[in-house]
Amino acid sequence: MSFSELQQRLTSGRPLVLDADTGACFRSRGRALSQAGALGKLLREDPEAIVEHYLAEVNSRVDVLCALTSDTTPRALAEVGMEHRAAMLTGRSVDLALEVARAADRPVGVAGVLGSDMVSAMRSDRLVAELEEHAERLAVAGCELFLARGLGSHFELMAAVRAGSTRGVPVWAVLEAAVDGQLVTGDSIEHSVRELRDAGVSAVLFEISGVDAAERILESAREVAPAAADCVYGVLVAGSAGSVRGFPDDDTRPGEWAHGASRLDAAGARVIGGGAGTTESHTAALAHALGALHPSIPVPAPI
Repeated sequence: MSFSELQQRLTSGRPLVLDADTGACFRSRGRALSQAGALGKLLREDPEAIVEHYLAEVNSRVDVLCALTSDTTPRALAEVGMEHRAAMLTGRSVDLALEVARAADRPVGVAGVLGSDMVSAMRSDRLVAELEEHAERLAVAGCELFLARGLGSHFELMAAVRAGSTRGVPVWAVLEAAVDGQLVTGDSIEHSVRELRDAGVSAVLFEISGVDAAERILESAREVAPAAADCVYGVLVAGSAGSVRGFPDDDTRPGEWAHGASRLDAAGARVIGGGAGTTESHTAALAHALGALHPSIPVPAPI
């Protein structure tokens, strides 16, 4: 499996590059994903568009490709009348991602996403059951790790983490932070980091707007608990402070963004990726910027 070949870079060498804002990437190609379940519907009606997205991400030299599974839960698919196709569409999304990753000229890990961008709240017991079911489907389909998102809800994030942690694959958790470094859930960094580490996550990723703020939040996290072989820190950096998730930030220059984001290597980030407003152009520039800092791990030009 490809991710097993990359795991050593969680502790040394060039940081791993995670892919960009999915919605922004699709919108930059003229496809607006404006409702819950839209990705699931696209998977059924136009799987070639999904393959095109996966190829664009891999060609931008990402190390970890996220399968488009945030929209394949029954809760999300109910918005487009396809809730009974959750198992089929989840498997298809992962299968297509694995096919593209395995055809790459280097190791590319495939992550399954637990947590959706645009679905309404549900009863806590139903949410937990759905996440457990989704995690099982992702594991059976062959995902090599899980990316857990709470989208502003600490309860949902922890439910996603717990659902993934019993499946025998690594779990990365995303904590959303405002530009001032405060978590959007209102919880303290100390409480959240400790709880996530105790739950067994292998990477805590802070999603935040600015590089300066990212450096500060990484320092705060290390003060709570230093990075170790069993849990590292990473950052997903937005295109700018004004970036909106799902929309490409046309006011940012990928090269300049990547130059700033690559500073997080020295700040201790072992995973760096694109946050709100970023596209494959940003991750391509980031991969090259990090390659220049670590020439022993060359980064070929994107196709």
